[in-house]
Amino acid sequence: MAHEILPQHRPHEQLRTEAPVQRNHSDKYVSAYVSSDNHVDMSFQNPILQDSADHFLVGIDDLTVNLSNLSMIEYDASGSNVLLRIRRLLTEDEGIVNDLAFADFMHTPALRAACEFRITRPYHSLAEILERIWEMLTTINNFINTGGLDNTDLDPDRWNVEAGVVAPPVAHIQVYLTNGGLLRFTGNQLFWSNFCIEIPDLKYRQLMLGSDIQFISLHPEGGNEREPFDIEDDEIDANEFIPALVANNILASLTSDLRSFTGGMNILYSLDRRVALEVGCSLPLKNSPMVDHGQEAPDFVLGRFNLTSQKDMSSMPMDGHAHFDFKMGARQLQRPSDRICYHHLGPQQKIQAMRLRLWARVRTYNATQRKWGMQTIMYPVMDSDFWHIKLHFIRKDSKR
Repeated sequence: MAHEILPQHRPHEQLRTEAPVQRNHSDKYVSAYVSSDNHVDMSFQNPILQDSADHFLVGIDDLTVNLSNLSMIEYDASGSNVLLRIRRLLTEDEGIVNDLAFADFMHTPALRAACEFRITRPYHSLAEILERIWEMLTTINNFINTGGLDNTDLDPDRWNVEAGVVAPPVAHIQVYLTNGGLLRFTGNQLFWSNFCIEIPDLKYRQLMLGSDIQFISLHPEGGNEREPFDIEDDEIDANEFIPALVANNILASLTSDLRSFTGGMNILYSLDRRVALEVGCSLPLKNSPMVDHGQEAPDFVLGRFNLTSQKDMSSMPMDGHAHFDFKMGARQLQRPSDRICYHHLGPQQKIQAMRLRLWARVRTYNATQRKWGMQTIMYPVMDSDFWHIKLHFIRKDSKR
């Protein structure tokens, strides 16, 4: 019986002892952190790639930017760009107004600057623009509430308001954003009988209103649109003044009866000129030139990333006003988990120098042809701006 308890031999698979076959790891990564500049020139002691460049592909593995100098509307530090301004209405007796200069009887230099939206700095969100417009309207409201309106030297039919009569403080003119993203100005009869809003640049009229209306002016009684000025051959005449009609001379009616003007353009989509960020490089890329209006630039495009950002918007259907929020700060335009767009490289034996540069694609407007277009510009940066990029070089015959 002893043979029955002996272990029965069974063959077992032997453990593999040979070394596993591994691919030749030829991936290369080049990373750069850049501050206060829109380009970087890199040089390497040893070539980046072991073989000729045409055996490799290259793509952007990671791109993070913290850039704050590309404005959503064009600006000039000298203040030559004016988005809109508030003007005092004039009467026919005042004759021709040269270049629509502010009336001296109304505006001091400080008030003139406060009532004019000059684009002298970059604006990054629509909230900033609406805030500046709100500051202008608040200045006019405080001016009327505290100083009153003395029209005795202008026209006997124009309503006069003594200083301190309007109490408590009244918002004579306000600005809102409708649920459809339209710009709405709401003012009382007192405002519309004394002031108008001007958008001098044709481009901004199209962006904000979707029309050629230069002066936003409403009839104080009926609320219909009217032209406060006639412009012909560079001569500007003031049209007939229309006073606010008030029953029994009740000042409360002047300040409580509201008249509104609503533009025809969704400024959430139209006002932002920023389209895309482009990364240019000096690598010998194939079939990826940087082309602007049919002309090829010396650099090649390594990647294009849309700068459009989603806006969190909450609407108030009862009052017709919209509230929105923007995501600000540093943005990661390309993540390692995202799909990478690889580019074929041309033949080059040694790559020991490389230049990377940031470009911006923005919308432009030709007022003569009345046509929109696009333009590629060097990305403007400030001293506090920075960005990070990581390039991935991979052999064509390797599996990704």
